[in-house]
Amino acid sequence: MFTARNMQRLLATVVLGLMTTTMYAQRGATEIGIGAGVNMNGNPGANMAYTGNKGTVNYSVLLNGLYNVHPNVMVGIEIRMLELSRKSDSVYNTYLKTQIGGDGRKFVYAKRLIEACVVGNAKAALYRGYVYGGVAVGYAIINHDSRTLSAVKESYRGPDGGKGMAYGVQVGGTYGVNSFMGINAELALRRFNLNYDAGAPEVRPYTNLHYGITSYSFTVGVKFRILPAYQAQNDIPSLRGKGRSRH
Repeated sequence: MFTARNMQRLLATVVLGLMTTTMYAQRGATEIGIGAGVNMNGNPGANMAYTGNKGTVNYSVLLNGLYNVHPNVMVGIEIRMLELSRKSDSVYNTYLKTQIGGDGRKFVYAKRLIEACVVGNAKAALYRGYVYGGVAVGYAIINHDSRTLSAVKESYRGPDGGKGMAYGVQVGGTYGVNSFMGINAELALRRFNLNYDAGAPEVRPYTNLHYGITSYSFTVGVKFRILPAYQAQNDIPSLRGKGRSRH
């Protein structure tokens, strides 16, 4: 028979479970994350003449710092570095009477793009961790040597100095190894609107290069949680429902 006492036990179990699952979901905690993985991107638009019909797998590295303003909300900043490139089966005849593309080598739009964004995520607690999703907005710059390219891997490398707005969304999850460290995986979509002081290739009359491009990054890494000394926490032991609180 389901009695009032049984109801009390059920509520106590739910509360204890929520305490356990908030390992990485406690207000006041700061999380520092690092990760690395892969990035793919779509074609650039506007007046970038060299576009590809094949995607390439490039690198993506991530550093972020997030603050839990609420058990279900975290805000902070991220710095991400990645490469943008495509391949083309088509051959482009340049105004210098040379040809690029059609050779299995990459059109490199950014050997090193660096973006810094303000991030806001909503999160839902799971046992020993959480899942999250949110938005990001910030600024991106391209910083690479545009005068040197790898003759083996690259058919074209874009100019240096592109810069402009960056924004997008991300989803991910963190699993707590212990009360201090967790394993994180994140999928992020970023849109970059880039403007250059350099001229657009194959465009006459002369005009500066500008285009938008979308990237898709998947990274895996670790997160370290820093909890204020005054904040009570559950130690999140290996066994469900066990543990002690400390202040």
